[in-house]
Amino acid sequence: MVSSATKMANEPEGTGEARQPDVQLQDVLFSALVTSVCYWTTIFLLAIVGAYLIHWWLTHPEPYAAPANDPWGITTPPWLILPLAPIGVVGSLGHAVWCALRGQRTWKMLITAASLVAVMGCSKALEIYLAPM
Repeated sequence: MVSSATKMANEPEGTGEARQPDVQLQDVLFSALVTSVCYWTTIFLLAIVGAYLIHWWLTHPEPYAAPANDPWGITTPPWLILPLAPIGVVGSLGHAVWCALRGQRTWKMLITAASLVAVMGCSKALEIYLAPM
């Protein structure tokens, strides 16, 4: 016969009931519906911010028109480097939408697009605040 003291020492009562709300909350937070809503919301927000930054980039030409002084004569033209981030944002978001329409969620593409949007936003902020007055 097992005493109640031994039972309490080995297995606390009510642990199954105490963990049940946590499990229910995790089931709701990580359900397919919530994950899908978060995924599409992220795509939508990144598309809006990316479109705004691309519009800014197209309407405000960069002040890098003059070639850089390179002692070895090797210069990369700005028209070749500057469009890389906008093209990357459009490509990453396009790939994420294409995969989502096929039933897959590629969060890696959204992280890539978010990183490129952050780079474009930081470069615009630096251009605004560090511009010679």
